[in-house]
Amino acid sequence: EIDLAVHSLKDVPVVFEKGLDLACITKRADVRDTFLSVKFPDLMSLPKGAKVGTTSLRRSMQLKLKRQDLDTESLRGNVQTRLKKLECGEFDAIILAEAGLQRLEIQG
Repeated sequence: EIDLAVHSLKDVPVVFEKGLDLACITKRADVRDTFLSVKFPDLMSLPKGAKVGTTSLRRSMQLKLKRQDLDTESLRGNVQTRLKKLECGEFDAIILAEAGLQRLEIQG
């Protein structure tokens, strides 16, 4: 049993379980995604076949629309774990939600 849940609206179901209500929607955080890379300044400078990590199908599809030649792969873990994977060279770049970086006071 719970008294209160706070969740990202994109993950909230359309139909709620009995006894649950959507009580309020808070002010929306930054909606942008952020490109992060140790070696490359931006998306267009990535070489063909570069490995780009992302946590969402939406971001992966948007990347493919812009750069079909990139290898998009699922990126799991909390933000710190994702950043560590980038720093260790598991990915050439990663795409993260700017709002998540701001909440942790990380400059993107």
